Amino acid sequence: MEDPPKSLRKHLKETLLIFMIGMLTTFLFCSNCYELFPRSWKYFVYSGVLWVVLWKGNEWMANFPNRFVDWRQQPMLRFVIGIIGHIIYTFIASIAVDQLFELLETGRFEHLSWRQLINFNLPSVIVALIISLFLTARSFLYSWRDLAIQHEKLKLESMASRFASLKAQVNPHFLFNSLNVLSGLVYKDADLSAQFIRKLAEVYRYVLDRQEEELVPIQEELEFVRSVVFLQRIRFGEHLHVQFDVPDNASFLVAPMALQMLIENAIKHNIISAASPLRITIRVEGDDLVISNNLQHKKVVKDSLGIGLENIKKRYDFLTDRPVEVLQVDEQFIVKLPIIQSQ
Repeated sequence: MEDPPKSLRKHLKETLLIFMIGMLTTFLFCSNCYELFPRSWKYFVYSGVLWVVLWKGNEWMANFPNRFVDWRQQPMLRFVIGIIGHIIYTFIASIAVDQLFELLETGRFEHLSWRQLINFNLPSVIVALIISLFLTARSFLYSWRDLAIQHEKLKLESMASRFASLKAQVNPHFLFNSLNVLSGLVYKDADLSAQFIRKLAEVYRYVLDRQEEELVPIQEELEFVRSVVFLQRIRFGEHLHVQFDVPDNASFLVAPMALQMLIENAIKHNIISAASPLRITIRVEGDDLVISNNLQHKKVVKDSLGIGLENIKKRYDFLTDRPVEVLQVDEQFIVKLPIIQSQ
């Protein structure tokens, strides 16, 4: 027969230890119980069982509210809910253990008034409340520790994101293409050249200004993306179509440069020509910001480090519990970014 898992053995040891401590506390309330043990053993068992039920139950209650209320977002509400939950559980559990032992001893339940129930179980509630404060504090410290770890991870991911964003915009290849396009425009259209320079400056300024941010308003990101699209359309002309279907009054937040990375990813991996124009759509669907494009893969694509999409996923893993979805449906490549509401 295989040994039980370590976690189960640890749990059983803790339960046995708590049961023994609970039995020993009987001496605090019954000094002569040791002499009368053959007749009063049930009091020892009752005390041990009550300790196990209250301790283990309240230990579970210390973490249960985390499913509904986050320490990081609503600490005071989480604290109040935790304390109330401990009190309610302790009161109900104490009554249940009392009635169970009464049933085992007499064969029937004991009928008590609410005043009797409160007076009889008040000591248990007070003791459990002290324990619950300890357990709630421990839950808070664990949440704080996890938040600190996640914050350190975000700093590393942000550094990688800034590197990827700057590389995408400032690398010699991008700069060469931009200057090459500009040199062709100078002699053809002075007004368009001036506009091209302004948009190029806006792109670089946004990257430098927002590279330290974790989240930016969607309207600012869209203005940045429009500048990027303008530069790309000078290069690809009417063969590149980008449709924005985001309400003007939208006020949610996105990770900076996320949309730009997705657009450049689509341009990099798909054919763009008069016969096969690339169509990119940015729209809101429910609780998601959806970026999609028609698939027309290039036969030869330069090696990609895969930094962009993977980095976006990791950043959103920290920013929200909802994952970034990547789909390929009906010759469409779709990325769904969870909408993050401003607070």
